[in-house]
Amino acid sequence: MKGITSVGSKGEARVHGALPGAGSTSAGRSVAQLPSGSATGAIHRSVRARTFSPLERLRTRRGERRSRVVEDALERERRRIAADVHDLIMQDLAFALANARALADEPARAPQASTVVAAGERALAGARHLVGGLVAQDRKPVVESVEASARTAARDIPLSFDATSVPADVQPDQPTLDALVHISREAVTNAMKHASPTVIEVALERADEWRLRVRDDGRGFDAIAAGGGFGLQSMNRHAQALGGSLRVMSAPELGATVEAILP
Repeated sequence: MKGITSVGSKGEARVHGALPGAGSTSAGRSVAQLPSGSATGAIHRSVRARTFSPLERLRTRRGERRSRVVEDALERERRRIAADVHDLIMQDLAFALANARALADEPARAPQASTVVAAGERALAGARHLVGGLVAQDRKPVVESVEASARTAARDIPLSFDATSVPADVQPDQPTLDALVHISREAVTNAMKHASPTVIEVALERADEWRLRVRDDGRGFDAIAAGGGFGLQSMNRHAQALGGSLRVMSAPELGATVEAILP
């Protein structure tokens, strides 16, 4: 069977695709009569030899070892920082918080002590979240992290949590996760501190964006007339830092709802 013949610029005949032994020209035979393999096969073997040469395999292994060394060093450093935060900060915070709660039981000191208790709880919860983020195996999914943060802040007040619209395989980046955890904790803390609620509802949703709602049935306030306190300012700052928004809806005796939307 003959291949396809074409004429080059100098008039010589070229045979393309001829089978071994079937070429009728010297050009055809030079391509077709390669022993036990085609020119294409020889090129492929050459490419394989270059791609997986011993030197390149050695370089690849060295690069992989360097990556593992760097990752191991970073993991050790994260664990060291987490241990320092736990031993040097969280234990003292817990001790101070226990004493502040004891003072809050005394009527004469309750107003000032309750403020210290709220600040201590926020600081301790934030330290726990920081340690959890530093230690890889302690990192929790977004639903679990937000729920744990809200329940810790609610203490003994009944709290319902709904995250049924969040797919199990969806996880935000770390800054968004940190903001959701912070806002949920701060919104519940504000309700506990100012509204005397009997129940708190927290809902986390995910569609085109993250949406977090915290609602309480406390005494509420005039959301238009009231100025933004430290808690509201902090939540708003976290939302805006990610290009999101924060909305507060409330009226006297009608409870309050805090809604954060994060892209």
